[in-house]
Amino acid sequence: MNQMTFPTLDSARSARDGGIDAMAALDKAVREVLVGLSDADQKKIKLAFGEVMGEVVEKLINPAIRAFPELDLDQTTWTAIARARAVARANAV
Repeated sequence: MNQMTFPTLDSARSARDGGIDAMAALDKAVREVLVGLSDADQKKIKLAFGEVMGEVVEKLINPAIRAFPELDLDQTTWTAIARARAVARANAV
């Protein structure tokens, strides 16, 4: 598969932030789907979601950061961005 490329900082930032949104949505979905499942089924579901999350990172977030290294932030900043985007999603409903 071709490597994702980003011609501008804004396009890379949008992809990175969209990837953060996707990760948050997947995290929420996996927590919801695990309720009431056996330990064995929970393990399978977690593995499947983990693989998808890994793809989001490898195919979307990391290429954006490689294109524009200034988008690579420390953990505190990543957490703040994720929280702000979660609040924005919650308020958009």
